[in-house]
Amino acid sequence: PTLPGEPGPEDPTIPAVESGMHETIGPYRILEQIGAGGMGEVFVAEQSEPIRRRVAVKVIKRGMDSRQILARFQAERQALALMNHRCIAKVYDAGATSGGRPYIAMEYVQGVPLTIYCDHHKLDLRERLKLFIQVCEGVQHAHQKAVIHRDLKPSNVLVAEEDGQPVPKIIDFGVAKATSQRLTDMTMYTQVGNIVGTLEYMSPEQADLTGEDVDTRTDVYSLGAILYELLAGTLPFDSAELRKAGFDEMRRIIKEIDPPRPSTRLTSLDTPAGTTVVEARKSDLSHWTRALRGDVDWICLKALAKERNRRYESPHALAEDIRRFMKKEPIEARPPSPGYRLRKFVQRHRTGVVAAGIVALALIGGIVTTSWGLVRANRAEALARAEAERANLEAATSEQVTDFMTSLFEQANPHLARGRTVTVRE
Repeated sequence: PTLPGEPGPEDPTIPAVESGMHETIGPYRILEQIGAGGMGEVFVAEQSEPIRRRVAVKVIKRGMDSRQILARFQAERQALALMNHRCIAKVYDAGATSGGRPYIAMEYVQGVPLTIYCDHHKLDLRERLKLFIQVCEGVQHAHQKAVIHRDLKPSNVLVAEEDGQPVPKIIDFGVAKATSQRLTDMTMYTQVGNIVGTLEYMSPEQADLTGEDVDTRTDVYSLGAILYELLAGTLPFDSAELRKAGFDEMRRIIKEIDPPRPSTRLTSLDTPAGTTVVEARKSDLSHWTRALRGDVDWICLKALAKERNRRYESPHALAEDIRRFMKKEPIEARPPSPGYRLRKFVQRHRTGVVAAGIVALALIGGIVTTSWGLVRANRAEALARAEAERANLEAATSEQVTDFMTSLFEQANPHLARGRTVTVRE
């Protein structure tokens, strides 16, 4: 674990631990160095009393005992001591070396960064979201203890397996800020012009030169950036391009430029990169893009909103919206519409809707059949009436013809003709 902006353990500029320099730190026997940064060194150590276990020991570097750094180190120690959550690395002990350098003994997390774990195990969308929800719960616990992390990123969220299940562990509260209490009696301050945090995951308010106007929603932004990378396989803004832009341009991008939707960002990757991303998710590009398009896009963009009042108000609210998505319920991040809510209802109650649809179709079929029968009966009755009327008309016509023929013969009656011959004309 390293502090923000500090070189990692692989950096050749970090001097190796001198032989015999740290055989023991307090009651802990040092086994190996696993990390170092500008402020501290981290070792794996063995504790034998009162219980036998391995711990991670973080010690202030020699010569780095300025008042500001000591204040920040003590703040980290106190911040960790306040918290008790399975997703936050526990603090076991604190003290000072024989040379007077402060140290913290904490839970040794044998894990890998969140994004690496997910890609290595080829976790699908639901599995990634379940892990991320646990991270949100850990950050929410820190906020309830009035501590803002301010440097959330995948390398500060290590995933270890406990009882065969992955559990994320949040580490490195080295730049944490207390929101309602003092974490140390020493004066701790942020120098004007120093940016606290990691650029790629930094909130717009952190990009201000003062960095003082920061609240819990800055961690919500960082969580949004982690979620974005976890799903799209890339950051909202390309890291290399961002860091080449220059200090002022970097700050402007972070503060003013809205990132593309994760589904859009994924399709903008070149073919080899895009293929690598989707293969690590047991999917293909078209299927994974469809999975992100819509609700997942909305959730990420709400967490990454430039204006804090448009973000989720807390990590818990972010986690709850993800749970709603997983339950196929309407999410808070998406503007509601009747069609959207109906579609979500159908997805959520697919079996019931199908059954109701079958019943409705049966009822409609019955109504249509009955109505068609009535129509046919009415049509038959109308035809019968027409036939009867036609028969009556023909009977009347026949009667009139018969009367006419009879009258012709009457004209030939001698009594009526009186000797006169009746012509055909007559």
